[in-house]
Amino acid sequence: MTSHSASVPIRAEQRMGGPDWVTVAASVGAAVNAGVFFAFSAFIMPAVHDLPAAQGIEAMQALNRTAVAPFTVTGFGTALLCVVVIVRASRRLGTAPGRWMLGGAVVYLVAAIMITFVANVPISSSIDALNPSSTDAEARWADLYTQWVSWNHLRALGSIGAATALAIALRPSRSSSGRRP
Repeated sequence: MTSHSASVPIRAEQRMGGPDWVTVAASVGAAVNAGVFFAFSAFIMPAVHDLPAAQGIEAMQALNRTAVAPFTVTGFGTALLCVVVIVRASRRLGTAPGRWMLGGAVVYLVAAIMITFVANVPISSSIDALNPSSTDAEARWADLYTQWVSWNHLRALGSIGAATALAIALRPSRSSSGRRP
């Protein structure tokens, strides 16, 4: 005996017993990056700034060297997930979850990736080029510090927004009968 439900295709989410794992992973990745950016804005960079200029420059140069590998994994891994989310969202633009998915993924790519390459990486390169013992290093450091932190605040806020939008996309929708569509 076959039931009617046997002939209805089962969505991937229903087979997995939950939401789309790619969107879940992208949301978590955006949240992790938001936390890193927030930590830099809230206490790492202020602590570096409190050091004498030459030591602050050296500390930031050391941070720039050590940040590449972890950001490559978390930042670009999340970016790759967001590209997949955008492709999936493009098939669901007529739904609220599809629009939240698209919005969250695009915001992450702009906030975390584009701002990093357009602003923070060039500023970090300028900091790396500073000679901490030069006479003009202190004034240049103060200017570069302010620019870097300002852009980093935007990366943090954008990544928080992206994680939130992606999480909202995962909420189960309810039809008027109370069942998932």
